[in-house]
Amino acid sequence: MFYKDTFTRRLILITLFVRLAVLGYVLFFNPLGTDFFTFPDSLNYTHPAHTLLEQGTLLEAYTNRPLTFRTPGYPLFLAIIWGIFGQSNAAVAFWQIILSTALIALSYQAARVFLSQTAARAAALLCAVSTVYWAYSFAYLSDVLFAFLITSYLLAALLYIQKTKIAFLLWASLLLTAAVFVRPVAYNMLFISLCLLVIHHRKDGVKKIAKTAAVLLLPFLLCTGAWQLRNWKQTGYTGFHSSAAYNLYYWNLDSVARANGLPAQEGSRLLSQALPPDFNNWPLSQQDNWFKQQAKPMILKYWPEKLLRAPYWLAKTLLGGSYTQLSRLFLGRPPLTEEEFSYQLNKPAPIPVKHLRRLSDWLLLGLCFLQTLLTAGLAFAGAFLLWKDKTKRNCLVFIGIYILYFWGISSTFFGAGGRYRAPFESALCILGGAAAAVLWNKLTRRKKPAR
Repeated sequence: MFYKDTFTRRLILITLFVRLAVLGYVLFFNPLGTDFFTFPDSLNYTHPAHTLLEQGTLLEAYTNRPLTFRTPGYPLFLAIIWGIFGQSNAAVAFWQIILSTALIALSYQAARVFLSQTAARAAALLCAVSTVYWAYSFAYLSDVLFAFLITSYLLAALLYIQKTKIAFLLWASLLLTAAVFVRPVAYNMLFISLCLLVIHHRKDGVKKIAKTAAVLLLPFLLCTGAWQLRNWKQTGYTGFHSSAAYNLYYWNLDSVARANGLPAQEGSRLLSQALPPDFNNWPLSQQDNWFKQQAKPMILKYWPEKLLRAPYWLAKTLLGGSYTQLSRLFLGRPPLTEEEFSYQLNKPAPIPVKHLRRLSDWLLLGLCFLQTLLTAGLAFAGAFLLWKDKTKRNCLVFIGIYILYFWGISSTFFGAGGRYRAPFESALCILGGAAAAVLWNKLTRRKKPAR
């Protein structure tokens, strides 16, 4: 266990202390105060949290209708903190720091399931210096809570692969369910997990497959089904969340802008202007159908362009160091306008030129890039090395599919960046730990005097 390992225990305590010290700096000395906690997307979480506390129900930010666009996980998290500690930015940051620091322990524990202690320590160290987890501990966004839950699911799944105990599978289902309620992007992991589960037990007979499939599926389907029932009763909408079709429609915004000879950011405005009159008053199911009908021809038209751009977006997510948020956190600058901040979040350019005004900005950018490059490089090397070991292939295949899913689904749209690496950053750290352990062993072996 991580708490029995002196190195990891000290690493966790030091990281926690430093992050809390940074929180103190933000509260008392950072010229931006806690203003930079709020993002354009934050109101979609904070408003329903407020209405839950004040009115006993979750309501949408802009319409005050029952919440369907977002799922209730993160608003509920905020409401619990605010209900206990008051509506304090410091309290939210404190508990998100606790979760982001706990990711170090989860990374160590997940690596230790099938790797050496040295590899697990290296995974923990890589996680501790992750720019993503540092940056978004100080934000009203669901990234840290989601990363904590989905990494917990990853740990439970690896334990099941290695030990095949039904309790681990049940925990995996419950944790995946909780993660989906925070960010629905994890929903497809249920079907991926089910396929891998059937393959894992392909030689164990139909009864074994049916039993394990039921353990994986039932908790998930009962909980998500209950939320869909709530949606139907309160709004007449039977889906799990209403942002899926919306995202499908706006997924093409950069291609639409380019086709009209405009900057990519203008695509959102063009698509919004194309909405029918009184569209926001339509029933949600009717809105969904319209979004899907409009999105289909755009996807068919623009998929070659999307395919050509995919390597760039994939690289941007993998190597994005969340520099914009970190420069506000550590340097307190620049105080961007809303338009400039939106540009930085969704910039098509690889370098955040609007931020780079002083030497300290360039130094921080360089450190961010080195951290992400090191983690990504070690992760690819670790995957290559582990593939050679047949005893570890089952775990490697699962982690590889897990990474590819979250990496791919988070990168094939305009605005992809380092923030969307949060769900699979811990998995990269685990694979990176495997490579780092090999390098460490080679280095220490060379230093030993010959006998």
